Amino acid sequence: MFSSVRPDTLKELLEIIDHGDYYIFAGGTDLFIRKRQWQGAERRFDKDVVFISHLEELRGIYEDSNYYKLRTCATQDEVANSELLPDYLRLPYSLMGNPAIRNTATVGGNIVNAAKVADSLPLFYALDATIVLKSIQADRILSIKDFIFGRYKTDRYENEIIFEVIIPKEDFSGFRYKKIGSRKSSILSKLSVFIVYKKAHGKIVDLRLSIGAVNDIPIRSEEAEKEFIKDNNIEKFLLAIRETMEGEDDRRSTKLYREEVSLRIIKSFLEEILDE
Repeated sequence: MFSSVRPDTLKELLEIIDHGDYYIFAGGTDLFIRKRQWQGAERRFDKDVVFISHLEELRGIYEDSNYYKLRTCATQDEVANSELLPDYLRLPYSLMGNPAIRNTATVGGNIVNAAKVADSLPLFYALDATIVLKSIQADRILSIKDFIFGRYKTDRYENEIIFEVIIPKEDFSGFRYKKIGSRKSSILSKLSVFIVYKKAHGKIVDLRLSIGAVNDIPIRSEEAEKEFIKDNNIEKFLLAIRETMEGEDDRRSTKLYREEVSLRIIKSFLEEILDE
């Protein structure tokens, strides 16, 4: 049997996790799968639980002149329907899971679970997001790329929580997003492609591209992006991206399928952007 705790404040939460090893329960959509061992879940549910989604200090979506800020217990539905956020954040969140999951699953949960198919991670990689981690002793700020080590592996200490995600504001000219799954609802990604870009005087001056669910962590090559901005050579860019792919076959699809479909989507998107 496991016990549970429901703190009244953020300070109380931080004190609790500083003195014990707990599963932090926000929406619980990933933890329930782990508990029931659904969908072949390998990780066990074997610790006490501390509930956090009711804490107002951990909820909400904010902005200032330079950043968007998503608190860890903001739900996926709240992001998808926020009037503060740009479409390039809202649309991918609107396609996560299904309405019931989006109303429960949280921003922080999708990140800290660090699943290969976590749909928010490619967005945050491309947008150069940072994570604010809180413990009773101190705060830490890490880039998303430094926070995620690998599949189900992060740099969160046991006495820390994700407090918020910080996303720099940029005046992008447009974006492209495509997610491939086995069905139209409750989709677990076979792959996803996310692109944001800026154009000036008909030329691309900024391009950020990330791919989800192919490798254990999202794929992004900033060097390849810089080269593409210089020469607009799509085939050269695709070759550079292909060299970063190191996935494997699983029950959802094969490594070859993921790689080939991702590259075809990228090629189509880049051709559209260049022709605008």
